[in-house]
Amino acid sequence: MSRYEQSEGDEARHHGPGPARTGNVNIRDIAEAAGVSTATVSRVMRGGNRVSEATRAKVRKVIEELGYIPNAHALALTTPPNSVTLVVDHIYGGTYGEMTAGVERETADRNMTFRLQSTGGNWDDPEPIFDNLLSQRSRLVVLTASDVIGAPVNDVLNDYVDKFASVGTDVVVLARPRMGLDPRIAVVDYANESGTYEMTKYMISLGHRSFMFVGRKPDSSVFNARYDGFLRALREAGIPYDDRINVPIDDDRDSVIANVMAAYPMVPGCTAVVAVTDAMALYTIAALHKLGKSVPGDVSVGGFDDMPFAEDLVVPMTTVHAPFANMGHMAVKLGLDGLGHDVTMPTQLKIRGSVAVVPAR
Repeated sequence: MSRYEQSEGDEARHHGPGPARTGNVNIRDIAEAAGVSTATVSRVMRGGNRVSEATRAKVRKVIEELGYIPNAHALALTTPPNSVTLVVDHIYGGTYGEMTAGVERETADRNMTFRLQSTGGNWDDPEPIFDNLLSQRSRLVVLTASDVIGAPVNDVLNDYVDKFASVGTDVVVLARPRMGLDPRIAVVDYANESGTYEMTKYMISLGHRSFMFVGRKPDSSVFNARYDGFLRALREAGIPYDDRINVPIDDDRDSVIANVMAAYPMVPGCTAVVAVTDAMALYTIAALHKLGKSVPGDVSVGGFDDMPFAEDLVVPMTTVHAPFANMGHMAVKLGLDGLGHDVTMPTQLKIRGSVAVVPAR
């Protein structure tokens, strides 16, 4: 007597006529009940074409009657990868939201499965993250991996390139520079240096000569690029700058406000502030208001990112637009279309109300 017949006999009193439902059903039970091979059952579950409609219907009927739920991990081992996994540090914030939307939309347009995974910002031990990604066997992994200079993630990721290739997974790194990654890993970066360069140059064109920078983070390759653009514009205009009065980046609003309030009086005649992000710019404006300064009447403030709120403030923010959604689309295209090269997406200066001509003294 087969396992299927035994199960049917054991559980008939609970289920009435027809095949019994059991949590222990496997693909062999389905094949036996349907009178087909296990290979045929496998083809039906994968959506294969080499099965007649009559056989397909018979197998599906048995699957439904037995209440069989395929093991996703086991199915993944026999099914060509058809998913895109995006790895982010946090599942909040405009930057991650827009990039996630871009990756998800491009994935959906290709009739593929989208997965989202968060690291919580912890890249100190990247191996468990990569091991988990290997087990998923995605067709493409898009990583917003750490841009911290000297972080271990780059070397570890390079060590995993062959492992990802062995399971049919390509890797694209999103929203940061290459930083020594294996050439088989494509990179989608954006024009951070030229973005703050254009912002600072625009302020200089309006007569500003005394500047402050808010959001310094020396160990970040992305924010270093933004700072370098700021310095380049000042250098070309012959404007000296004392980097000792830079305000460090901080996630805590109150800390940034306090630091700006302490630093601003140290810059003689300061009329312009370049902030590394829109959030830092918003905190700077709050600090200046506490000091009795108006924006842009006394001080002009520019940001970077062009977050959704930037245009809707009481004083709309002049900022650098970063195409985060388009970067997400591009990451999927690079990984799936075999383009195999790096892309740097352009940024664009958005002139609004928070930057104005230098006030008359």
